[in-house]
Amino acid sequence: MKRLILAVAAALALPAMAHAQDIPRYDVEDHCEQVAGFGGSFSNSTYNGCIQMEQSAYNGLRDQWQQLPASIRQHCNDVASFGGAGSYSTLQGCVQMEVSAGENRDSFSFD
Repeated sequence: MKRLILAVAAALALPAMAHAQDIPRYDVEDHCEQVAGFGGSFSNSTYNGCIQMEQSAYNGLRDQWQQLPASIRQHCNDVASFGGAGSYSTLQGCVQMEVSAGENRDSFSFD
């Protein structure tokens, strides 16, 4: 009976675990509204540029997201969603910096 309960629990957890690896869903329109309205006046040009930049960043991340280490996915999602709606541009920049830093780790010297 105990094995059956564990098997059912594991089967139910699989979709949740797979979902955790999906690229986050941000409210891009809200984010771009905030950016375009910064300073008190709204700019349609800034809004459209923001949407295009966010779409490009999302497209660039979409196919590589699941191959990234979980620690980078979590950290960069936390950074990109800080303060509200979330930004794929920020997410992409964070991922690029983390991957690069992991490949080029600095070392400390007492010299």
